[in-house]
Amino acid sequence: MEKNYVIGIDFGTDSARAILVDVSDGREMASCTSYYKRWAKGLYCDTTIDRYRQHPLDYIESLEEVLTGVLSECPDKGKVKAISIDSTGSSPCLADANLKPLSLYPEFSEDPDAMFVLWKDHTSEKEAARIIDLCTSGEFSNYICHTGNTYSAECFWCKVAHVLHSSDVLREKAVTVIEECDFIPALLTGCKDVAELKTSRGVSGEKWLWAKEWGGFPPKEFFEALDPVLLPMLDHMPDPHYYCEEAAGHLCEEWADKLGLSTDVVIGVGNIDSYSGAVGGGVAYKKMVMNMGTSACYIAVVPTEVMAGRLIDGVFGQVDGMILPGHDGFEVGLSSFGDAFAWLRRLLSWPIEQLLPEDADPGLKKKMTERILPALTAEAEKLPLRLEAPLATDYFNGRRNPVLNTSITASLTRLKIHTSAPELFYAIVESTAFATKAILDHMDSRNVAIDELVAVGGVAQKSPFVMQLMADVVQREISVSATKNAGAMGAAIHAAVASGLYPSVRAAQEAMCPPVISTYRPTSDKARIDLLMKRYERYLDLVHFTEDQQHA
Repeated sequence: MEKNYVIGIDFGTDSARAILVDVSDGREMASCTSYYKRWAKGLYCDTTIDRYRQHPLDYIESLEEVLTGVLSECPDKGKVKAISIDSTGSSPCLADANLKPLSLYPEFSEDPDAMFVLWKDHTSEKEAARIIDLCTSGEFSNYICHTGNTYSAECFWCKVAHVLHSSDVLREKAVTVIEECDFIPALLTGCKDVAELKTSRGVSGEKWLWAKEWGGFPPKEFFEALDPVLLPMLDHMPDPHYYCEEAAGHLCEEWADKLGLSTDVVIGVGNIDSYSGAVGGGVAYKKMVMNMGTSACYIAVVPTEVMAGRLIDGVFGQVDGMILPGHDGFEVGLSSFGDAFAWLRRLLSWPIEQLLPEDADPGLKKKMTERILPALTAEAEKLPLRLEAPLATDYFNGRRNPVLNTSITASLTRLKIHTSAPELFYAIVESTAFATKAILDHMDSRNVAIDELVAVGGVAQKSPFVMQLMADVVQREISVSATKNAGAMGAAIHAAVASGLYPSVRAAQEAMCPPVISTYRPTSDKARIDLLMKRYERYLDLVHFTEDQQHA
């Protein structure tokens, strides 16, 4: 194949990462990461009410930084054929008639409700509950059947309703709403008309209540009953929607001049980060890709003809073509994964941050904080497995699957006066493994075939302790992909297809997906397995207890 390059960009929770890829073999020629400057300062967020907002300038500045970074190492800019992106979702933002986020106007530049409402923002739980009530009351069709018969505060319409009610001025200025994964391609192509916006089929199918079987969005009568404030937005929403292997357009002159690229460069339709990571990890029928980041998103696909219209209860994402063409996609996982480990690190680093002298070397504070998780891991590995050891649930940011519940909270039990920090860390890691087993058991009982597990992400590559414990608990082999940027690699694969360099996603995957670098096999120690399964049963009891307490 002729030497050509594509760029994949992954807009994650904390940063944007870009990779320059040789399409002939998937080799990463360059990579660049840019951390969101305002987000890093904690601006516009309030963790006490689960409010997480991001300013569009963080995305715009990081986009330019990562593109400039990888292009500075490009052997020949004339060989760059396409750029595709993925992002968190649903992360919507109120916008004007030209698709400009309202927070880019001076009068709204410090208003969190004019910014992108990040995926893990849970301020709209009441609005989500109202959607569930309407769809299950019998008054309307069940428009949440593709989301496991539930709807989440992490989804689109409840977030939009919530921010629209925050301000009369915002409501008057807002014309439409744009998702993060659609905003970046629109920016790069210079699209300023919602009628021309090629929005992502993946995000609309899972987060927007959009489906072919009821002709797109639910009818206006549904939205009028839900909240009339949404009707003007509904009138200015893009339709139809497009798959991520399609082209959104070409690089506009402004960005072409800024980057030194041709306007012939194809810009792909945007995608959700977990879906893109699955493609970058080689997802296929019976092969689940486990994205292990701040949260954990486990992606599986089944040929559409095999599903034959069948839907799975308790599984949030079920949309045709959202991962691979001709397949129904399933998104399951944990709402907090790395976030749970980070919580314990923050807890234990409090004395470091608060009690060291003000004139202490900042580098020393950072070094001490960074050593906490490695030290906990080393000690947790030495702990004997005990039935009566501390036990935890993983719901630090609610539960994603099975059966979504964004308001449920994490639990720690069996604590004693001698309980140590490594024991707490072990319990949290074990809880993520138990949650994964519950998900896999749920899928298996619903006849969703999963024969192979492939893990991607920093934890998968850096923590043998976490991966081996998970393999032991789920009693399956777990392979680890060599890719360090699965989301960006998936975006690069889609860019290669959108620009016509490969005829299909599957063909591009076969040429570009990195190989497996390690495999974790479950223990053959029967006594250890039996003890883990007894602890798993106690974990399930703790889950039920936590659910009961929530409704008490």
